[in-house]
Amino acid sequence: MARGLVADLVRAYRDPRASMARQMREGLSESRALFYLMASCGIFFVASVPAAIRTAHRIEADEPVSAAIGAHLFAFLFLAPLLLYGGAYLVHAAARLAGGRGTPLAARVALFWSLLMLAPVALAIALVTAFAEIALGPGVLPWTSLLSYAGLALWLWVFAACLAEAEGFGHSGRVAAVVVAAFGVAALVVVLLAGGAPAGS
Repeated sequence: MARGLVADLVRAYRDPRASMARQMREGLSESRALFYLMASCGIFFVASVPAAIRTAHRIEADEPVSAAIGAHLFAFLFLAPLLLYGGAYLVHAAARLAGGRGTPLAARVALFWSLLMLAPVALAIALVTAFAEIALGPGVLPWTSLLSYAGLALWLWVFAACLAEAEGFGHSGRVAAVVVAAFGVAALVVVLLAGGAPAGS
């Protein structure tokens, strides 16, 4: 199964929309969607460990590194799946309003499959960042953060292609523009809420 999954991922990087179409032809299932979700969250957790170690000094605990890693573990393996299931529902609802013809399950698979496609990229970026910091010092971190932005752009493109196929939209580019706009609005709301929070909180 692992070998087949790796082969599917390699093909999906070349044409993410075709990979989503192939999965829909073979038949979607909730168990497959859940596997994609938990596998991607597990890889993202591993990729986050260097960042957890880097920021552990900010935590007031007897063992700050263990506390930081434990917090990341809880976030990626418990909170993230719940939030992503909710996010998939909202994405499907928005797609239906825009004329989408897919199912909630197809939207979940599109989201979780695109995350699984990005997970190895995120792991590679984390390793490059960690080695660069060891070799060149923490001053290199602002530059390596550009890799994270590139990874985010890659995910937006992959997710838009998968979602376009799942919801029956003709053009992935338009879906990508809508996804980017939605993320921009969400980021703006978060910034405004954070800026309006009490200083002591």
